[in-house]
Amino acid sequence: MLLFLIIPLLFISGFSYFANKQSSEVNAHANMKGITGIMANDLSKTANDILYTVNQFTTPQANGIFDDLRKLNQLQHFDHFEDYQNYTDLNESMTILVGKLSLLHVDTFFINEADYPLVGSLTTEDIKLLKMDKQFEHMTTAEAASGVVQWFRSELPEIMQKRASEQYYYYCKKSVYDPVQNRILGTLFIGIPESYFNQLFENTTNGKFSLYSEENLLIAGMEGSAPHLPADAQKGWMLEQAEVAGTPWKLTFEVDIKEVTGEIIQRFSFLLMGILIVLFIFLFISFVIARGLNRPIGKLMRVVKQYGEGNTSVRYSVKGQDEIAQLGSAVNHMLNNIHSLMRKIEEEQEEKRTIELYALFSQIQPHFLLNTLNSIKCNLALEGDFSNSENIDSLMILLRAHLRVNEPLFLYEECNLLTEYLSIMRLRNRINIKLDIVLPEQYRQLIVPRLLLQPLVENSIVHGIKRNITNPCIRVIVEAVNHMIEIRVEDNGSGISEEELQELSGKLISGEQSTDEKGVGLHNVKRRLFLSYGEGTSFTVAPNDPKGFVCILRIPGMNSWKGNVTWPK
Repeated sequence: MLLFLIIPLLFISGFSYFANKQSSEVNAHANMKGITGIMANDLSKTANDILYTVNQFTTPQANGIFDDLRKLNQLQHFDHFEDYQNYTDLNESMTILVGKLSLLHVDTFFINEADYPLVGSLTTEDIKLLKMDKQFEHMTTAEAASGVVQWFRSELPEIMQKRASEQYYYYCKKSVYDPVQNRILGTLFIGIPESYFNQLFENTTNGKFSLYSEENLLIAGMEGSAPHLPADAQKGWMLEQAEVAGTPWKLTFEVDIKEVTGEIIQRFSFLLMGILIVLFIFLFISFVIARGLNRPIGKLMRVVKQYGEGNTSVRYSVKGQDEIAQLGSAVNHMLNNIHSLMRKIEEEQEEKRTIELYALFSQIQPHFLLNTLNSIKCNLALEGDFSNSENIDSLMILLRAHLRVNEPLFLYEECNLLTEYLSIMRLRNRINIKLDIVLPEQYRQLIVPRLLLQPLVENSIVHGIKRNITNPCIRVIVEAVNHMIEIRVEDNGSGISEEELQELSGKLISGEQSTDEKGVGLHNVKRRLFLSYGEGTSFTVAPNDPKGFVCILRIPGMNSWKGNVTWPK
């Protein structure tokens, strides 16, 4: 019994336990790495937005801000209406610059050389309280002239904490330098509130985030965050670390291993306890009625051995109501439980992986569309055109397409998306690009992956069509070639050199992932074709005649789609 039944059960259970535990830890590390990367990207975007605003405000330019700062350099109170007018213009300009930071509830204020707040809601008394901290002093002339930006954390005075409902801010500081007069006109402070970090970090259900400065000191974190950047994970925890791009910050994510493996350990303990109980019963029966049970026990051992060898469908054939029959029923019940438990663990792991993938997918930010929307918003604000909603409508159509990129659509709908996309690109690039689509009626209902052709059109615009191109045009042609459906995306742009074409074609044939901008989108298109239609597809690139670049996609036929078609309600 020990050799042919209990030991195989323990081995299978132990192997299953360690395999599932290791798989859970690997999946947890991969998930932590993805979540940490996404969180670092969010922090990077926030920091870059703040730095962009600071540089726009403090750099001499032709928008009047610098002139207003010179005029209000020594202002301590309003003696003339002209001073008040300059003060108002300065605040209006700052409101426009800080517009995209409004969702962060940042604390923005500017102190002139006379320590008078020109921008923000702080009073002179607040400034006196803040300047008790030397970090709120103006930079030196040399630092201001070099354009350096300083980051620091400041605990607010108690009276300001009650009013702002924040215990601390993490400030970005830069002094405005006047190269003509060789003096400092004042210092701009933009502070990220404690609530922003708390809200950002507390969105996670497990683990804790911590953000550290260049000096490895804690900027913001959750309960239990270490005051200094840890070199390694503490005992019983898993640690992932990521650099925040564009900043000297470091982001860490720690998860208790018990959160990952606790449920598996508990189930294995119950399973082990059940196996020990069954072992006791089997030993008792063996010692009491061993001689009369040799034949049925041998049969029972063979069943268990076959199960241990991988035949999970085998069961003991129960006959009669004697002890051996009852024992066989118990073994069958145990095998069913083990089989159900293993399937349940596999299903839970698959469900967890699916949930994690959808959680990561839902956090993806389509940066191209958001940046374009910001461009349209700025153009409307500067030109005073509040009725121009057509471009915004096109952009929102593309945004919805990106958010539903996993859903297929008909080819004529994909071509409609190209029309919307090109209208946006005309706005962004100020180039009147013509889009010519040749789509016969019999191919309009062809099912294709969503946004399959958009990377090819984008590749033509970004790498082929320049401002000096006369009558720029992109053509999408669908036709039948050698019993295949061929989709051609061609342009009359600057084209590609023979050496670059050979290198790009070689990478597409070998399946090597490109590291440059020209190859990533093309590689993804080829990969999506293969996953959607199978081995019968092809994707090639070639120079266009007489000039330009052409991408050629070939699909086996109208009914070659391999995936499930789930249309949105």
